[in-house]
Amino acid sequence: MSGFRMSMLLPILAVLSVAVWGGGLGTIFIVLNATGLEEWGAIGVGLGLVVGVPSIAGLLAMPRGGS
Repeated sequence: MSGFRMSMLLPILAVLSVAVWGGGLGTIFIVLNATGLEEWGAIGVGLGLVVGVPSIAGLLAMPRGGS
């Protein structure tokens, strides 16, 4: 029975996490559009996500130097 619960729980958690993440980003973009930055604020945040997230992931994945 535990396996069945886990097989139902993981997809539900995945859907909820995607909904929260997307809703949070959508809210940020709407709030930025309502400020004086308007579209440029959303462009800045989007560019930061597109460039920043892979850059940070790449830096974290690099092997550490030294012995």
